Amino acid sequence: MLSSLILSTFFIIPADLQVPEDWYTSTTRLFEFCVEAQFEHPMCPQISQVPGIERKHPDIAIPEPSGDLTTENLFNANLLYQLKRPPYSWLVKLNLSEKMAKESDERLWAEAQYLYARVLFDQRKYKEADTVFDRIVDTFKGKALFHQQRAWSQFFSGKLDRALGSIVSAESPLIYSIPYFEKYFLRALVERESCQWSKAFDTVSKGREFLKTAKADASAQPWVVLCDRKNLGETCQKLRAFYDGYYKDEIRKALNDLDLVELEMRDRGVTKPQKKSDSPIVWPFVGEAWSDELGFYSVPVRAQCG
Repeated sequence: MLSSLILSTFFIIPADLQVPEDWYTSTTRLFEFCVEAQFEHPMCPQISQVPGIERKHPDIAIPEPSGDLTTENLFNANLLYQLKRPPYSWLVKLNLSEKMAKESDERLWAEAQYLYARVLFDQRKYKEADTVFDRIVDTFKGKALFHQQRAWSQFFSGKLDRALGSIVSAESPLIYSIPYFEKYFLRALVERESCQWSKAFDTVSKGREFLKTAKADASAQPWVVLCDRKNLGETCQKLRAFYDGYYKDEIRKALNDLDLVELEMRDRGVTKPQKKSDSPIVWPFVGEAWSDELGFYSVPVRAQCG
């Protein structure tokens, strides 16, 4: 067991709280940790948070990880990332872009790479992030959020076809799906970058229609499902309310993003087609779904620039 973490008077955390060694191996293990922490730990959904008000974390004295990759170091690294203080120098020293050492734990190494890819992306080192994402496809191809995050690194790396392919992977029937509110925004950006103006305007329009009718239903959210299975009563109600609020906020932000991409096209002098398309948005179907193809889809993009 890892050493206990008493973070601040801002968080009512049991003094004897222990972080399990295998916290990173499954959603269930991290969920069980958060139940024990009464969801007052920054690594957990802040279900006691007042809706609409972002909870401010104080300057918690979490030591910067040092030395080798261990479960405790990785936990602290993820915690610092949550607190917007990513331990970049430690991640660099691990040489995560290189091959894993023979004595290392494969899943632990992949989790560290996953964190490193997100840190690189946040620093706008998109090509470097994309390279690291590519290395961990086989480990995380069953995780919808991974494909959603990877799609953005591919887009900003200029791999428009692969970005669309990641949308397909994220919504594959082979994996547990989670809401993907940004998919219309990302698709519109791909169409804008390839000068497919009519398609971009149509994607924005269809995206608005979808988002305005989308229900912020958190009942299928993995943490809510786990909570219901354990019959935790009020905790489940708080979790459901938390994710309902989170989804509503994501829908609002996604609608704002669509407004911005449309405004940007108009600023370029591109006009919206007079006749509204009645055709539904077709998300490319790339044949029969096979698990070994997840993360490797590519959707042809026909550029019309110049």
